[in-house]
Amino acid sequence: MARVRDLWYDKGRRKTGRHPDNGGNKTAKRWLAIWITPDGNEASRALATQDAAKKYGAKMEADAERGEYIAPHAGRELFGDLARKHLRLRAVGRASQRRYESAFRVHIEPVFGARTVGSIRPSEVLEWLRELGKTRSVAIQEVCYLIVSGTFDLAVADGLRRDNPAKSPIVPKPRAEQAEREAWNRARVWQVIDEHPDEYRAIPACAAGLGLRQGCVFGLAAEDFDFDAGKVHIRRQVVSDGGLKAFKAPKGGKERTVPLPRGLAAIVQAHIQAYPPQPYALPWLGEDGEFGDPHACHPLFRWHGDDPRTHGKHIVSSSYDQAVWKPALSRAGIIPPPVKDKRGIHRYRGGARTDGMHALRHFYSTTLLDSGVSLAGVMEFMGHSRKGKVVTLSVYGHVTDETFEQARQAVDSVLFRLRPVAAAGTVAELRRAR
Repeated sequence: MARVRDLWYDKGRRKTGRHPDNGGNKTAKRWLAIWITPDGNEASRALATQDAAKKYGAKMEADAERGEYIAPHAGRELFGDLARKHLRLRAVGRASQRRYESAFRVHIEPVFGARTVGSIRPSEVLEWLRELGKTRSVAIQEVCYLIVSGTFDLAVADGLRRDNPAKSPIVPKPRAEQAEREAWNRARVWQVIDEHPDEYRAIPACAAGLGLRQGCVFGLAAEDFDFDAGKVHIRRQVVSDGGLKAFKAPKGGKERTVPLPRGLAAIVQAHIQAYPPQPYALPWLGEDGEFGDPHACHPLFRWHGDDPRTHGKHIVSSSYDQAVWKPALSRAGIIPPPVKDKRGIHRYRGGARTDGMHALRHFYSTTLLDSGVSLAGVMEFMGHSRKGKVVTLSVYGHVTDETFEQARQAVDSVLFRLRPVAAAGTVAELRRAR
């Protein structure tokens, strides 16, 4: 039961050392509020008047009964220390971890790092976000907000404060406007495929026919293809970490199996026959960001050419974009021809964000949805997480053999209908001439 104690007098009503007559500070707080904490211990706080002390003690015990108890000095922990703890506890990949740590160090720590957790108000978070928005992209704002909001969530969970000021109604969550993305049609997809050199032609075909991200296409190996079952096992991607190249599990750390359209199977089999895969190994990068033992497989796609520094090596996104993808876009008339820069090097200019290789992944998802494949099947084949989705989808949205066959037929009928396995005719001749 909450109670108060007079700090100027003991139980026998004798003056204590805190009394002004005995040398105590006459402006010091006289009355001590005492209450029982949720863990059964006593806690106290000195206040100026007896009435204030009674009300405070009663309030603290009422908060404890409601499960809303916050210790008086809990909010004194520095925000910077708690934010570093939050970042340390986040279960993200090494690259994301470095991005978060950089955002905290540059944009958050100078403003809030030395402040106590309990002292930061919603208006201050709002003001900080507005200043950040004047010079930084929405993407950076989103990362910074995620860190600040997550740190305050941790503070609330640990009983350091009652609310999260970043989630106040006056603080808008930074959100990039989702521009409507125009899906590529079948003709454009084949334009780009046909403009690829023969040794790389199966790359965009796999991206469009399997709905893969670029790194996962480069990580495809011959042993991932089950031609009899009509399925492909997505087991790895090629990534760059700190300048080092490695194999890594697909995004989210989860392997998956996707349908293999019959038209794509023919293209891949022809590619394997023309360019037989050879054993190749790269370090394996774990989800904890640590490099493990080399992982060996038979990649479908390797660099070709006369340069001994790259011939036979793995393909990486930046080199592929400049040396293969953008030249194909240019020849297809999607982006302008290259121009020489000041150093005399040909550079490709222009090209919208929607003209990246990711457009083929969007083509795949649109094809499945337009053909009536269930949303659960599309999410499964695209490698999208079902976390946070409605129960009907996350629990009852099953992917069956019929779903695989429906997706397989959808891509075959839209993308591979009446298409040759290899480029032929005028397109191939012009490409060889170039």
